[in-house]
Amino acid sequence: MVTNQSDALLFFKTLLDWCSPQVARMMLDDMDFYIAETTDNESVKESIKMVRKLLYSMSEETKLAEADLAEMMSEQRGMTKE
Repeated sequence: MVTNQSDALLFFKTLLDWCSPQVARMMLDDMDFYIAETTDNESVKESIKMVRKLLYSMSEETKLAEADLAEMMSEQRGMTKE
C-alpha cells in the first residue's frame, strides 16, 4: 500500500527530530537515487518521493518567508529614517 499524506508527515517529522533539514534533504536525495529509482516496490518508491517533496516544499516556503520578513524589515527601517 502506498504511503498516505499523514504517514509521510510523521516520517517527515521524525526525520527532522533527528537531523537538520539540510542533512535530511541529502539523505532523501540519496534514498531517491539509490532506492526509489531502482526498486520495483511502488510503496517504497512513492513513500520516499512523497517525503522528499514535503521536505523540499518546506524549505522553499521557509526561504520565501525569510525573504518576506527581510523585505518588511527594510520597509520599516526606511519608514523610521524619514
